[in-house]
This record gives sequence, C-alpha cells and structure tokens, in this order.
Amino acid sequence: MEASMPYRAFATPVLFAAFLASAGSALALDVSYPPSRALGDIAAWLQRDTPILPGQVVDVSPSAVTAITAAQPTGQPRGFLANIVSEAVDPQILAHEDVASWSIPVEVDCEKRIVRLGVMTGFHTRDLRTDPRTVRDADDAWVNPVASAPLGAVMRALCDRDFRRPFDGRLKVAAARSAPPPKPAPTPPAPAADAPRTPALRPTLTPASPAPPKPKATAAASAGGAAVQIGASPDAKDAEALLARLKTKFATDVGGHGAEVVTAEVDGKTVHRALITGFVSAAEASSLCEKLKAGGQACFVRR
Repeated sequence: MEASMPYRAFATPVLFAAFLASAGSALALDVSYPPSRALGDIAAWLQRDTPILPGQVVDVSPSAVTAITAAQPTGQPRGFLANIVSEAVDPQILAHEDVASWSIPVEVDCEKRIVRLGVMTGFHTRDLRTDPRTVRDADDAWVNPVASAPLGAVMRALCDRDFRRPFDGRLKVAAARSAPPPKPAPTPPAPAADAPRTPALRPTLTPASPAPPKPKATAAASAGGAAVQIGASPDAKDAEALLARLKTKFATDVGGHGAEVVTAEVDGKTVHRALITGFVSAAEASSLCEKLKAGGQACFVRR
C-alpha cells in the first residue's frame, strides 16, 4: 500500500518541513537540546526538560526522539490505539516551523502491519502542553510504515515481542558502572566472655489481637473500576515518575484522587500502567481526562 504524503513526511525526517504545512514565523524561545547524541546525554535531557521518560522512547533519530505515552489494546484483529509524542532534537525544526514538540494519536493494526494517523498537535515548547495548535488534520487512509522510520518503530514496539527500545538495559548498565562499590557491613562486636546470656522470651499465653482489616474500596469510590490511564511503560519506575510529574503539573485537577501503578501482561509483555483512581462515577473520570487532554496530557478512561 502506497503511503500518503503526510505519512511519508512523518516517516522521513528530511520531509518533515512539508509535513508541518501550517508553519508561521519562528519564535525566539529558550528551548533546550541535548548536549550530544549520546544516549546518556539524551536520557538526562529528557528527564530534565521534557515530560518524556526514557523507558517510553521507541526511536531516536537525527531529527527527533519519539515515544509512546499511552497504548490500549483493541482486541481482534490484534491492534492498539496509542498516543505518540516527539521532541525535536534538530533546531531547524523550531527555526522553520515554530514547533519543538508534537503529539499524534495512532491506530495500529498488527495483523496487517498498517497504521492510521490522527490529528497532529504541535507545541512551541518542550512540555507538550503550552500553546497547542493543529499542524495536520487526521488522515483516514491506512498506510504501511517503513520499519526504519519513527512510525515503523512505533508499530514494532507495540506489535513485536522481540522489539528492543533504545534505552532498554543501557541506562541500568551505565548506572551500575558509575555507582560506587557497596561498603562492607560492619562486623558486630563479639559478646564479652563474662556477660550473662539473655534468657529466651517465653511465648505469650494469650493470643495477640488480630490486626484490624483494611477497609475495602466502596463501589462509589471505584466507580466500577473506572480509572484514567495517563501512560504505560515496561519499567515500573518510569510509570511512577510519570504519575509524580502529572500530580505536580495538574495539582488542582488531580488533587483528591488516588494514583497507582498497576502491572499487567499484554501479548506476553509486562507493562506498568500509570492510573489516576478514586472517581465517584465514570463521568467524573471522563471529565478529568478531557481536562488533561486540553493541557496536552494523553489519557483515556479504563474500566
């Protein structure tokens, strides 16, 4: 199947300028970039200046870093509804197109190896939230992504069990090499020879009072299991960090709600879902998700 022009532009960094057809004049914004293309430098930059976590990244190209921030299985045929985000690492993109980052919802059909792109939203800054604008409308056509392109990496990350993300294992190895060796535990002093032995404690004759049972969540509090999922990652710490950032940026909106990481198996892969919980109704969960989307945070209601 031949790809449409918008897809080819997304898949090939050289044609990215044609993809962002609604460009305006460049803004003189203080936008940061990684000091080098080394993975360690890119990972540190992502964690410091962007909402993207290294564990979410599926592609690092000369033009941009692309990540999957949310993915929901669609069943049969096997596929996903996902949200992908990118941060430009080529300063020319911002200089010519006034866009430093962008997000796109994507529909993926793993069986046919095809994808369909939703509305592309661009941002002048790194937070994937401030001053959003539509730079490309949704495309109804299904296309076959090139395996080596960012969109091809998105498909392989969702559909192929043997796909390896750019930062998988590498940051852990680097951290292990840089960590100082553990100090040996101090040897406890030997007891004095003439010290009397402490008699063994007798078991109590009366049974200990049982611990009070933990209260169960009420049906109203859980809304039948409704939760707002803001992302998922193969690394539990990444999911926890995503929740922490969300609670900081959207403190007013998520205050009073719970936040938890739930582990699940999806197509043989372990994923850790970052969830906002504690809604009195599914409608309340949907309302919060809409507020988060308006602020540039991808999400969907999970039941």
